[in-house]
Amino acid sequence: MRLSYVTPFSRSVHRRHAPDYARLAEAAGFDGVWVPEAFGSDAFTLLGLLAAVTGRLKLATGIVNVFSRSPTLLAQSFATLDEISDGRAIIGLGTSGPVVVEQWHGMKFEKPLTRTREAVDIIRMALAGEQIDYHGNCFDLEHFRMLVRPVQDRVPVYLATFKPKAVRQTGAIADGWLPTHVSVRNLEAFRRPLTEGAESAGRDPDEIDMAAMTLVACSEDGETARALCREHLAYYVGGMGTFYHELMQRYGYGDVADAIQAAWKDGRRAAAADCIPREILDDLVVAGNRGECLDAIEVRRRAGFQHIVCFPPHSASPEQVTTTLQSVATAIG
Repeated sequence: MRLSYVTPFSRSVHRRHAPDYARLAEAAGFDGVWVPEAFGSDAFTLLGLLAAVTGRLKLATGIVNVFSRSPTLLAQSFATLDEISDGRAIIGLGTSGPVVVEQWHGMKFEKPLTRTREAVDIIRMALAGEQIDYHGNCFDLEHFRMLVRPVQDRVPVYLATFKPKAVRQTGAIADGWLPTHVSVRNLEAFRRPLTEGAESAGRDPDEIDMAAMTLVACSEDGETARALCREHLAYYVGGMGTFYHELMQRYGYGDVADAIQAAWKDGRRAAAADCIPREILDDLVVAGNRGECLDAIEVRRRAGFQHIVCFPPHSASPEQVTTTLQSVATAIG
């Protein structure tokens, strides 16, 4: 089992501790660190800092969206990150959603699948040192060649997707898949579009790395960790637009998703978290005491997970993040 982790990003206290988490994770054998970007801190500045304090840990955006930066600017940023880290960059891309793209970035959330495919094409061309003459539906570029080159011959591209059409496209064009809140019970059905997309493109679906971004929290009593994950999951389902609500419905948890959303809209945040029963929580997250967390990771390994990206809940303290990383590290290998 490969383990990576998401460095907590929503509060300044975690950004101050980011180098400590990275050193701990690298020493413990974690594969990489993934840095998100929403409407707080940006991803590339923090990745540059982590590149300077580590020597082996892979450095991934987890994720940046394909709307707020041009594909050529993304290529410049990834090439620079790969150069300064001596070949450790991973490209993690997604579309984000209408709320962030339109209300924060002021752009139309249009043609997300087409824009993603064209962005991947252009980024790969630029990183390969090709002259960019590209005439697509979203981008019309010509006559430039990027001056900086990455260390890696091919910087891997991961796409964060979960709707079937987007997952199918991931299987066709990406090196890795970064799904969030993966259901153990529904893994086979959830992966099916990835397999279909890969096979339609003449690719082996088993060569596409599924880096399952999973809420992970460990505490001595177990219940504290589960409460943190319930709170975080309720925020995603109730407060982050419709995407994660729809995902819960696809898993067969529609009644629970509706209850979470209704409580959240009423401002009853604690009640929204309380709507999540233990059996559904255990299906979607790794939470509990150290033994329970290791057992949950083993369940995922037997189900076919090979790479888990451990996502500490937003409300976790630096001490809780450190405990979690230390607790699950023995599952690596």
